[in-house]
Amino acid sequence: MRMRRSRMSFLFVGLLSFAVLTMTPAPLAAQTPFVPYFGKNLVHHTKFDWLIYKTDHFEIYYYPALEQHLQRVASYAENAYQHISAELKHDLPERIPLVLFKTQSEFMTNNIAAGLPEGVLAFAEPERNRMVLPIDEPPDQLYRLITHELTHVFEFHIIPRGIMGANLPLWVDEGLANYMAGYWNVLDLMQVRDAALSDNVPKMSEFETQPLSGRLPYSLGHATFEFIESKWGKDGLRQFLFSLRKSVIGGGEGAYEEALRVKPDEFDEMFDRYLKERFRPFRDKERPADYGKNLAPKPRKFPQYVAVLSIEPSPSGEMMAAVVGNARDQELDIILISAKDGDVIDNLTKGFDHTHGYESISTAGGLRGNLVPWIAWAPVGDTVAYFAKTEKYKTLILQNVSTRHIEHRFDLKTVDSPESPAFGPDGKTVVFSALQGGVSDIFSLDVATGNLTNLTKDNIADFSPTFAPDGKTIVYTARVSGNDKLFQLTLGSGEKKQLTFGTHDDTAAKFYNPRTLVFTSTAIDPNVNILPEVARNANIPNVWTLDLGTGELKQLTDTMSGNVSPVVLKSAEPLRVAFVSYYKGEDGIHTVTGDKKPIATVASADFGTPGPMPPEFQPPLSHTLVRDNISKKGRFQGMTLAGRPPVGLGVPAAATSTATRKSPSPTCSATSRSASTRSRCRSTGRWRSRT
Repeated sequence: MRMRRSRMSFLFVGLLSFAVLTMTPAPLAAQTPFVPYFGKNLVHHTKFDWLIYKTDHFEIYYYPALEQHLQRVASYAENAYQHISAELKHDLPERIPLVLFKTQSEFMTNNIAAGLPEGVLAFAEPERNRMVLPIDEPPDQLYRLITHELTHVFEFHIIPRGIMGANLPLWVDEGLANYMAGYWNVLDLMQVRDAALSDNVPKMSEFETQPLSGRLPYSLGHATFEFIESKWGKDGLRQFLFSLRKSVIGGGEGAYEEALRVKPDEFDEMFDRYLKERFRPFRDKERPADYGKNLAPKPRKFPQYVAVLSIEPSPSGEMMAAVVGNARDQELDIILISAKDGDVIDNLTKGFDHTHGYESISTAGGLRGNLVPWIAWAPVGDTVAYFAKTEKYKTLILQNVSTRHIEHRFDLKTVDSPESPAFGPDGKTVVFSALQGGVSDIFSLDVATGNLTNLTKDNIADFSPTFAPDGKTIVYTARVSGNDKLFQLTLGSGEKKQLTFGTHDDTAAKFYNPRTLVFTSTAIDPNVNILPEVARNANIPNVWTLDLGTGELKQLTDTMSGNVSPVVLKSAEPLRVAFVSYYKGEDGIHTVTGDKKPIATVASADFGTPGPMPPEFQPPLSHTLVRDNISKKGRFQGMTLAGRPPVGLGVPAAATSTATRKSPSPTCSATSRSASTRSRCRSTGRWRSRT
């Protein structure tokens, strides 16, 4: 018997996630006693006094710390309902339970789906159609997250799951949810573009993946529903869903024949042509081979290291520390590799979770994934900084590279979800981003005293900080009106200055010298005319530089897929930048130099100029809080068990921090040596897709 599955949204560490290939996710009840009430079967650090707020379509479960956000979240939820209901021409008969948590760490203590691995961002479950999520994402991303999970609730009602399960491909559920959210994550779009241009588009009528198996069902499913709309319109899309319903409950033809009047193999051929034509304008752009030798660990020599998530150079530039997935040990590791030939020098965290008392190296990035740094290397000495996870909390680790000895540990219990550490020029200060009061800010930690200071204290999401060489300013990324832009903070005065502009994303800045920044940007030269349909698909992360004195921007790469996590190698002049590239479902490490002719040279002012801070994201319809609709939750109200556990999927207790252990096919093991086999596994989502 197959258990009914919840639908979970995962951190968009998109293309480069590490999925361990040796363990099958087991039903939750097989791992821990099931208790259907909050606060019973997990170690709890906070007692929640639950309240219920009723709107037209939701019962929102929250606790007092969320009171200030309640009206805003209710507005997002009701807007999402109106949008999905109108698109699908469908209404739900009852209010949807929406369980809110203030932060990701508090969300991970929920007892609706106990034992979730790190990396699960939110979920909806079909037994009682509950949505469970934290609210600590930026406003526009939180709205899309609610839309995604609410789409699942509609799907559960349209296509009954039944006692044996609906037997739907995962891409149908997740693809429709992403499609309804109406937004292409940079890394998802990169994955689809890569599949099209490298001739690795799977047959969607046969495309089967397991829950928690990566981003491919999300990204390719999203593209499939866009294809259905483009070919058969929204009526055809709706008919496809309701034909799936008929096939589940019995009767009718297959959904392809009945709704779209094509056979499954014809649909697959049409979709393949659609994707290749959609991304045809990008087929002549740069490939990783254009950037020289791949410095990532060689698969044949180091088969255990299956992905590279983030890199950071040593002060000399001769070595790089890299966060990688270790398929053999089923964990994330930080390894040292040569910046000359990519040979692995050492594994800094071998046996880390067994000998140091921590569960795992912490993931970073949230919806930004590896677009932000995960580790830092002190400018002086032999110290690297990263975050580790233990239960609810995260700890900042400062580890000596030479001795592998952990020199400092800072338990960060006053902030949530810290990520992206960066050292000050003297190595005595570490800055990073973290949540406090549900808002992401930049914090500074004094290594000698452990004192923590909030440097930005604003209402917008700030992340990915880096120190200027003189230590007087910090450059970081802030999410403004739905885009990530670079800002500069003067430490002495607290003055903030916006450095980049435009409706594209800029992040992960690093200093080359006191006046030059290297960073990732999805910008397109504004002086070049590009067709709208091309621009829609060109949300491509590339390596850029910014001259802080003149405001001049230079584009150093023009990849067909994506180049992220750029770092400056100091070993030689001119400028040498290393970055993580993505191609044919694989990630590599490549370099470019500053003497290469720029792809484009533009002025910052060509994208916009300084002005008032744009208003925060607002959905189309407003919601006014009605306090008479608030009540205290009864002891068992909304928590009764309807005959069986509501969540049918769990993850083993020893799951890694990326939360994705999956069962491989016999030909997709970590030791597969055949290039064709490895390529086939990647294209079908069976090989280390990022959750």
